Amino acid sequence: MEGLIKSKAKGLNESLIKFSRKIADCNSIGSNTTEFTKLIAQEMKELDFDKVTSDKAGNLIGIIKGYENKGALVAIAHLDILPQGEDKTEAQLKSGVVKFKAGIISSVYSAALIKRTLLPLTGDLIICCVPRLACCDFGIKYLFENQLKSKLKKIRGVVLCEPTDFNINLGHKGRMEYEIIVKGRLNRNFLENRGMNMLGTMFPLINELEKASKQLPSDSNLGYSNLRIKDVRYSGYQPKEELNEFRVVVDRVFIPEENLSGILDKAKTIAKNVYKGEPDVTINAVLAMEKVKTHTGMELVSKKEFKPWVMESHQSFALNSLKSLTDSGFKSSFGYWKKIITEGSYTCAELNIPTIGFGAGHEDLIDSGAESLSMDKLERAAYGQALIIQRNIGVPTFGWSSDEI
Repeated sequence: MEGLIKSKAKGLNESLIKFSRKIADCNSIGSNTTEFTKLIAQEMKELDFDKVTSDKAGNLIGIIKGYENKGALVAIAHLDILPQGEDKTEAQLKSGVVKFKAGIISSVYSAALIKRTLLPLTGDLIICCVPRLACCDFGIKYLFENQLKSKLKKIRGVVLCEPTDFNINLGHKGRMEYEIIVKGRLNRNFLENRGMNMLGTMFPLINELEKASKQLPSDSNLGYSNLRIKDVRYSGYQPKEELNEFRVVVDRVFIPEENLSGILDKAKTIAKNVYKGEPDVTINAVLAMEKVKTHTGMELVSKKEFKPWVMESHQSFALNSLKSLTDSGFKSSFGYWKKIITEGSYTCAELNIPTIGFGAGHEDLIDSGAESLSMDKLERAAYGQALIIQRNIGVPTFGWSSDEI
């Protein structure tokens, strides 16, 4: 089967190159993904996908139907979009698609390989391109709560088409955005010691948070947790007035041994220690929320959180996937992402669906986008993903020759 898949891949080289060039021209996506998803949908149709649909959240779904209705497999690529209603630089507009478009290309063409080889599958192969905002995975949740809801029990696994340097990745750290909210009136002594302006009143809290960031835990596989002050916001201009409200927005990366409630409690405790002795001040720490308006016009509110996840390496889906690669000459091993965040935070951490990652490129080079990858690497990524698909949901074909298939 590996030889058959490899031989068919050569026949797709020309169209893969053309598709890659089309995507390279779609850099200015920003928050409107309409034209981009149309481009991908058209490519799926030209490659003879059995079904191509989209939904209100902006998810694009292409299906290669199985010969049976048993175990299905989902391959997921994504694109980062930018919030609407904000002025964006040219670099920001480009970053929405450029950073992760290699996964879109390889996922589409892995399905095309399966289709061209006429390999029988135990269930549907579902290729999904999902939109998301920074630290806000609204697309994947809508996809599984709606379009894929009826298929959940039949999904054997999820392949995340993200950069893994051709290894099988099994997890990564979580990421969340939270706000420390300080409301009320500060007394004269506090103001005299720290200045009468808003920044002066917030600096002690910022300083304590930065100290805390140097004492965060780490994981041997996933790396270090970290904390970054993203923004400082305030309303009211007189620190002595009761209506003042200060907000410190924190971007927090965390390992599985930490949890949301513990992180928020710690942040609240730090703030309370800074403003202790201030009877007219109330303090809280809350998970940030994002109002999202999709290009279809749907409005929703989503939490700004990606959960950490790790799948066991002895799980059969992981073992079968790795063996399909090493049997075909890939020098692959199990690994973990230490920087990027994926939809495994939902599929594995929340839905408990066996989830792995496989793709071309290295996460350290992700900002340079797919242009840094040669066509050979994109073709190899599609080939490897097709091998994983065939090994996990392919009907056994022992004794068949390519002519008989």
